[in-house]
Amino acid sequence: MTTGVRIRRWAGRAAAVAALAGVSLAATTTAAQASDDWYNVGAKSGQCRLAHSVIWGADTDTSICWSGYDVWVLGYVEDTGADGLRAVLQIKYDVWINGKWVSHNRNYLSDTNSADGGTSPIYWSRARYPTKNLWARACTYTGSSQVECDDPWR
Repeated sequence: MTTGVRIRRWAGRAAAVAALAGVSLAATTTAAQASDDWYNVGAKSGQCRLAHSVIWGADTDTSICWSGYDVWVLGYVEDTGADGLRAVLQIKYDVWINGKWVSHNRNYLSDTNSADGGTSPIYWSRARYPTKNLWARACTYTGSSQVECDDPWR
């Protein structure tokens, strides 16, 4: 896929998220939200970068923004395989807890395991605690166990 196609696809996805900014993260299955490390927000600030990750069955786009140790994340996870697996946007990061940096991994599952390329948005979430070194990648899951992830982290 050419870079121009990716940029156009991301621009369309970002516009859709902007239109839905008031929708709660509860609309999607998200282990990260349940962890208490993240909460839903409608805005972000600071510097941003895009992370695109693809493996067979999963395609993810993630916008990672930060200002010091304040971190925001926005993403899409698309199930692209007709294989019965679920697509996952996986993030890893270091969070300041009880006076030390602790590494965490969290998963945002796609809403469905569809053959038609169903896309699930991950609405803007802000880190509740000081956070650094946030990375993202595409993975596929059977529902309870990790099957395969893109390498390296993006």
